[in-house]
Amino acid sequence: MSVYNEKEKWLMEAIESILNQSYRSLEFIIILDNPDNKKLENIIKFYNKKDARIRFFKNEKNIGLVRSLNKALTYVKGDFIARMDADDISLVSRIDKQIEYLGSHLDVDFMGARCINIDEDGKELYRDEIMPVDMKLIKSCLLNVDFINHPTWFFRKECIDKNEGYREITCAEDYDFLLRLITNGCKLGNTNEFLVRYRIRKSGISKSNSLQQLLYSKHVVKMYKDRVKYGHENETVEDLKNIKINMHEEKKYSLALDGLTKSKLYKKKNQIYRIYLILTSCMRSKYLRILLTDIIFHKVKKVMYIKKAN
Repeated sequence: MSVYNEKEKWLMEAIESILNQSYRSLEFIIILDNPDNKKLENIIKFYNKKDARIRFFKNEKNIGLVRSLNKALTYVKGDFIARMDADDISLVSRIDKQIEYLGSHLDVDFMGARCINIDEDGKELYRDEIMPVDMKLIKSCLLNVDFINHPTWFFRKECIDKNEGYREITCAEDYDFLLRLITNGCKLGNTNEFLVRYRIRKSGISKSNSLQQLLYSKHVVKMYKDRVKYGHENETVEDLKNIKINMHEEKKYSLALDGLTKSKLYKKKNQIYRIYLILTSCMRSKYLRILLTDIIFHKVKKVMYIKKAN
């Protein structure tokens, strides 16, 4: 877990959710990537004194999420690795259930789970839709949507050796990681149990850089397709620097994305207003229409696979 600017209450809830796991034999590696934030440092030290399972490291300066996660991975001693964000909450049986899953699926290297999405006050907003669990379908759907939430990740340590950690791709480092796992021969799986309460923040990487996240995601998918087709990447991580973000389009896309997110709250109670929000959002941004096309393909693939299986 990397810590930067989370609210004190959020950090405390995140830490306690790991320390209170029903699975006890774990090490909890925490990296503080904001060495000037003494309040957060004191909170981590408080829990560290109470529980020796915490291994606390403070960066000398801010180095960013990707480098902090890669640094944390070098300290791992266990055979399995779980990701955790400093503003989310793992349900008490999360690790137990993920250990059990990989124990009964010895051919699976990596798994994710569904999230209960909450607001900044911890109130439930909506729940993730059913996830693909079959490797073939996971692989196909990942070409459209990065649907496996980062803080639900649980994987064998060998995945790090094969991938050599995260690459420095702002906003899409986790998406790139997953697609490289597939390229490197790892098998992915999912459980449809809800194991993490995922906090939707009013500000954050996905909110403040939403268009950048979309364009970078498209780039990492293109790199994956190149690896499959040619055996190497024709476009590189360095080429990301050439992607220009139009601030006017960024603002329109961000507003449209907010409308789309809001529409989920009306899924059961007001379908007409929900459709209105979706249509208004689509009219507002061409990039949202691109995103929705990917989401539709993702949904259709799941439906077609279920029909074929039955």
